[in-house]
Amino acid sequence: MSKRTHLLSLVSATVLLFASNAAALPIAGSSSGIFINPVGPSTMVVTGAGTDYFTWGDGPVTGPSSLDFDGVTFSVETDQVFSFGLLTFFNGSIYSGTQADAVDLSVTLSLTTPSGINKDFVYNLGLINTLNTNDAAASADIVYFPASVPDTYFTADGINYTLEFLGFGSTTSSGFTTIDQFHVYEGESASAELLGRITASTVPEPSTILLLGLGLAGLIVLRFRSRAGSLKAGRRL
Repeated sequence: MSKRTHLLSLVSATVLLFASNAAALPIAGSSSGIFINPVGPSTMVVTGAGTDYFTWGDGPVTGPSSLDFDGVTFSVETDQVFSFGLLTFFNGSIYSGTQADAVDLSVTLSLTTPSGINKDFVYNLGLINTLNTNDAAASADIVYFPASVPDTYFTADGINYTLEFLGFGSTTSSGFTTIDQFHVYEGESASAELLGRITASTVPEPSTILLLGLGLAGLIVLRFRSRAGSLKAGRRL
């Protein structure tokens, strides 16, 4: 086998290695979640940080607004969209200055396939507390997920995976969704599915990058040597 053929085979094998990383992986387990790191004015009133039931605000009629996270069980494959939890949102009438403006949702995946994996994925939830008017839709408070992918991963068979949030799924009648926003009418409670997918990291391991780089460098060297040899042969004619 020539050196060029050997290097081409090396690069081809590396490309096939990247392709194999994208193969579907069965994922099964359950989810749980807690709310952490509330953000708001110095006068905000919150309870439940560190638990799956978080409240914010103070008001004379309905009591505080709240978020409640319920985990689910699931059995899917990588890159398959699925519900990883149910978010229940109550829109209370609260005084300005007592609200929270954001809170993090830390979702834990406890996997049985692959077994023995427990990993937390943190998502920032923005909380929009609207002014109340005669327009029911405009008065609906909003929970939204800014577009982002967690920077945490779990590893299976040498490949890194993360839980990507895609949007809201089915919603009960007192609320409505717009892709990454969940709206609930004043004084009402509604629930929405959280949709996501488990995706593989596209960043290759350093050793694989080195292998591919060496193969490509070798091909470049052979190309220059071949061109130089052709030039010398041309001068002898």
